[in-house]
Amino acid sequence: MILAACAALLGVTTPTASAAPNVKVTVTLDRIRALNSSEEGVCGSVDWYAKVFINGVPFNNEDSDEQDALEGQDDISPPGGWEFSTEVDVATLDQSSGVAKVPVTIEVWDEDGGLCAGDDQYDASPEVGRGINFSVGVSPCRLFFGTADGQGCGGSRISAGTAEDRAEVTYRVDVEDPASAPGLRIRCTSNPIAPAVHSPVTITATALDGALMPTVVADELEIVAVRNISGVSERHPVADRKVSGVNSTSVTFSPSEGGDLVYGCRLRKGGTGLFTGWRRVDVNPGSSAEPIPISYTGPRSSRIDIVFVADRDTYPSARDPRFLDDVRRVIETSYYGFNDFLANQDKFNFWIAQAQGRADDANDGDCDHELPANWDDTFAFADAGAILHRKNQRDCALRGDRIFSAVVDTSVRSDALQVPTHESGHQPFGLADEYPPDGGYFQQDVAPNVYEDMAGCIADAPALGRSATACRTWERPTDWWPDPDWFSSEPAPNDVMYNNTGPANAADIRRYTLIFGDCTSAKC
Repeated sequence: MILAACAALLGVTTPTASAAPNVKVTVTLDRIRALNSSEEGVCGSVDWYAKVFINGVPFNNEDSDEQDALEGQDDISPPGGWEFSTEVDVATLDQSSGVAKVPVTIEVWDEDGGLCAGDDQYDASPEVGRGINFSVGVSPCRLFFGTADGQGCGGSRISAGTAEDRAEVTYRVDVEDPASAPGLRIRCTSNPIAPAVHSPVTITATALDGALMPTVVADELEIVAVRNISGVSERHPVADRKVSGVNSTSVTFSPSEGGDLVYGCRLRKGGTGLFTGWRRVDVNPGSSAEPIPISYTGPRSSRIDIVFVADRDTYPSARDPRFLDDVRRVIETSYYGFNDFLANQDKFNFWIAQAQGRADDANDGDCDHELPANWDDTFAFADAGAILHRKNQRDCALRGDRIFSAVVDTSVRSDALQVPTHESGHQPFGLADEYPPDGGYFQQDVAPNVYEDMAGCIADAPALGRSATACRTWERPTDWWPDPDWFSSEPAPNDVMYNNTGPANAADIRRYTLIFGDCTSAKC
């Protein structure tokens, strides 16, 4: 299965980002290759990691899961690349040359330890210094090296050092509109979620305000879709719809052949532009046991990977049309209908598992989901598995196994489509339940939302914009001691981790921000 970045898969000319007010700058390292290493044989093999600086913001993927997995290889090509990104306020950039420029530095390092002492930076530039230094013009995207005229951002570039310890780096740079802006969102949906050859698929773009209400009349809405035919290098445009003065627009077409379908939606309102990011879906993926991408936006190390699993008590197979439609509704409602997830839609990959599982009823006090076959191998990349079902039972998350269950039938419970949102709070975001008395409680070492003692809650309250009096307590009924067991300053009951339908509050948002921040440093 091809896992290149969607922008590279698209391979077509698309509108460039606007010059105001914010743009998203992305630097992707596709390959790092040692050209010469004086440490080889003394301190072991090279253990690559990267430090990237975009407009002064530092990124470092040392000790990430993927970086650890690639240690000991002097020539690495991480799947999809190591992607680093940040939003930049164009108004703050140096524009003395008449072009708004973002300074960028790329450094590659060898992780050492023990007798080898500190880490070593390898020379990756033919110029003075070991880092690759350049500036990125944002509208349109152009690269500036020293005093040379700008070069277009399309395609990959290779830079190699000249010192004794030197490396060759292959990298890409992209500038796009961000996925969200204050008071403005865009939702981009596909129906069906898993298109088939010769069957109609409809892509819809909708402009929303900050409360996710469809009250925004966009100056411009655009949908672009391109088809990659299996085994053929050419890209075939299948849809490019651009309309003005509307709230929503759709385009319907039928893929004529299998392969990759890549699509994305854009919005422009006043001086603000938004872009959902490119999404790849596999049309007619065949009979492989591998998970099927239904919305692949970029490399796994920079994305939250959610794998949907069909409950075997509810659906006859993972290809069951009802299951696929339930997945579509969950993505549209549970993720793209929740502000904090929609605002970060470009940081999610969604997949469908070919193997089924079984959602266990947690009403008996245990959470004993049956995992899909080969879960720890085939699905090791998943940040969370979501076993969807239509049974009348209590849902739960097995955080150690990276999986949760979620009911999707609103006739079983009215808030069914908010359950996946709540359970996603547990896994992958690491939030504890906030309702008494029998939820799943724990205190995170970093950015907690629930505390083991009152002192911890009081000490953290100011960081969440609250006073000590906001801390509330509750007791587990299984604890025979008549004293409070857990503490939180999050409001009750209007909170997503309390009653499913509530919004995210300060501690929840802090946790989301932490995890999404890891994604911008290739550490998801």
